[in-house]
Amino acid sequence: MSLFITSLNSGSNGNCYYIGNSKEAVLVDVGISCREVEKRMERLNLSPQKVKAIFISHEHSDHIKGVQLFSKKYQIPVYITDATLNNSRLFLERALIHSFIKYYPISIGELIITAFPKQHDAADPYSFIVEGNGIKIGVFTDIGSACHHVEENFRQC
Repeated sequence: MSLFITSLNSGSNGNCYYIGNSKEAVLVDVGISCREVEKRMERLNLSPQKVKAIFISHEHSDHIKGVQLFSKKYQIPVYITDATLNNSRLFLERALIHSFIKYYPISIGELIITAFPKQHDAADPYSFIVEGNGIKIGVFTDIGSACHHVEENFRQC
């Protein structure tokens, strides 16, 4: 089973990355509207029902704009740190909020997601490695400078 990634949007107008296999997927950030995520996924023949989790890198609006509605509409858990949530002004359903810890792998079906810290002007910023079928994909957004965490993890991908 292969692992693939597509950028649904990248840049200061919004960030959203889809990483998955044939059974399940995760989104890293939802910085565009729910409608735009749906439209772009449909164009790529990707199903929102395959998305089993959303991972949030930090609280800037270009990373969280659509997460509240998308998560609620499809009842998708959101993995977010307490500091990011407290600084985000997001109102997520309590049952859908999950925390993560740096370097502690989280299994979502056959995918393994590991968060690692980075330097950025946010409360508690992270990047992610998504692993499946022996393949590692790194989602490195908003890297102002390559700290040792970024350098270390970049080599794995």
